[in-house]
Amino acid sequence: MSPCLAHNGRSRSGTEIASRGSRAGQSLIESCLVLAVVCLAFFGAFQISQMYAAQDVLDYAAARGARAKTVGFNRFMVYKTIRVGAIPNAGRLLSPVHAGGPLGELAVETPRIPLYLGAQNWGELGGVLAYESWDSIGIGLPGLQDDGRIISMEVPQNKPFMSNGFHRAYYSGDFVPLRGEAYIDNHYALYMEEDLW
Repeated sequence: MSPCLAHNGRSRSGTEIASRGSRAGQSLIESCLVLAVVCLAFFGAFQISQMYAAQDVLDYAAARGARAKTVGFNRFMVYKTIRVGAIPNAGRLLSPVHAGGPLGELAVETPRIPLYLGAQNWGELGGVLAYESWDSIGIGLPGLQDDGRIISMEVPQNKPFMSNGFHRAYYSGDFVPLRGEAYIDNHYALYMEEDLW
């Protein structure tokens, strides 16, 4: 039987075969375009979820800083507490140098956090822990509200996008400005007054 004969016994012309091949090519191109749009939407949604997570981390860091201030810690300790609270937004671990990927990083940084919090001066901090994006995280000064009864804390960060480049399709900048906030009762005077107990 000739290859140009169909299953029903009729012969197909060359135009019918070419038309069928071009329809298959058109379907392939349409599928690729749809797949590209779906991937772009997926990466956009993933990036938005990462920004929401980063916002939660900044809110947590601000709450830790406000808590440190409300129990009477000095500015240096408040600074260290906020930095430790913002580690998930800080990027890759630079110091100490380690090998072994994210699990190795966790094993190295976990025992160093108490050393970082116990550092006595600013010069010791970089040798204990340092992260790639720690400088993008600002440390706001604690503020007083409601006649000094509430301590407020803000922790801003210019959070960079992941380096996959897909964000350029829906956002023109390379980072998103985020701001973590926390408010807590100002009761450090109770901790500092020994005659109350």
